[in-house]
Amino acid sequence: MKVGPEDYADLVGRERAAGIGFREEHHGEAEGAPTSLRVTAIDEVHCRYAVPPGSTDSVHYPVAGSTVLVPVEEADGWAAARPDVRFSGYLVTAEPATDVRS
Repeated sequence: MKVGPEDYADLVGRERAAGIGFREEHHGEAEGAPTSLRVTAIDEVHCRYAVPPGSTDSVHYPVAGSTVLVPVEEADGWAAARPDVRFSGYLVTAEPATDVRS
């Protein structure tokens, strides 16, 4: 799913969000055609969540500036707990794979 930097600026900061162009979702129907990529880096994303000041609802959002990025070798779904932050997902850096064999 195509996304823009503004979708993740509060979570990973504007500079890092500027490089995010796509999101892979595992909670519903797949969108688009499969794409072959070479993963070059994986970071666990951990942050605090809170109801924004002045909000009239009880929806929690990422707290800007609270994100901790932890480099890992694989996205195995078993992120270790970190103090004062909650695991949010993975930030994967990838490039198109040109040597894919069928």
